[in-house]
Amino acid sequence: MRKLLKVLLPTFVGFIVYFTAVRYSSVYFTLRIDEMGEGTITAFMAYYRYFLPLLFTVAVLTQLLIVVPVWDRIFLKSNTGKFISLGILYLICQLFAAGISYAIWDSHQSGVKHWIKVCVFMTAVQMVYWTVNLFVLYLLTKKPGQTEAVSDTKE
Repeated sequence: MRKLLKVLLPTFVGFIVYFTAVRYSSVYFTLRIDEMGEGTITAFMAYYRYFLPLLFTVAVLTQLLIVVPVWDRIFLKSNTGKFISLGILYLICQLFAAGISYAIWDSHQSGVKHWIKVCVFMTAVQMVYWTVNLFVLYLLTKKPGQTEAVSDTKE
């Protein structure tokens, strides 16, 4: 049961945070599918709105196949190992953000400043998601020496 919670709950909480931010944004009700791919905040929100089920499925699979096994191995390591792991996570987020930003960047219409702005935004989006995700994982992880509550009593 704890492993299922480690897979579903952090992903669900992370997506609820973004869903709330997107849903209660002033431009949510005017989003159209043809706005995707423009490299703007509105385009990102439209993408998120229309592809939410697919994104959630990918996030759950990533959590199940990569994040939880890595988390279980790293959590018991020293603080130095944890900081190195967070640095590697930040680097991975930077690389993915740069790649995604480059894919949606129109170099003929906008300059390099626009690409950098989109890259910073995409990195921030990923870092907020992973911060929420890892915090929920931390809360769900049984610490060494911690015992679970025993429900049966001996007479």
